[in-house]
Amino acid sequence: MVRRLSLFFGVTAALLTISEMALAHHGSAVSYDTSKLVTMEGTVTEFQWRNPHVYILYDVKDPQGNVVTWGAETHSPVACEDQDGWTKSTLKPGDKITISVFQSKIKTPRGLLAKIVLNGKVIIDDTGRGRQPGQ
Repeated sequence: MVRRLSLFFGVTAALLTISEMALAHHGSAVSYDTSKLVTMEGTVTEFQWRNPHVYILYDVKDPQGNVVTWGAETHSPVACEDQDGWTKSTLKPGDKITISVFQSKIKTPRGLLAKIVLNGKVIIDDTGRGRQPGQ
């Protein structure tokens, strides 16, 4: 009887832990308009290699010539490393990039990373894979 109770409580605790993690993660379509791709040229100002998502800050010039700092989120560090071959030194402040993002639904200068070209080389292209951060 004690063994069955222990098994029951162990399985219950595991299921509660798993369901809590699943509910805690957000969907990309909630925050970003995945039907509109915005492409721009910019300069990396910061590359944040951290969980839950790698984050890139970069400066671009708006049509009036003003510098606007944008941010793009992508996959977790593990996914970037395993699936894309990135490391924490893939991008550095000062790097010139061409970047495509799915912009924030509220039109802030923030996006879900879709593609980056660095020194003429595509270093990530999720535009055709349908892979979204967290997947």
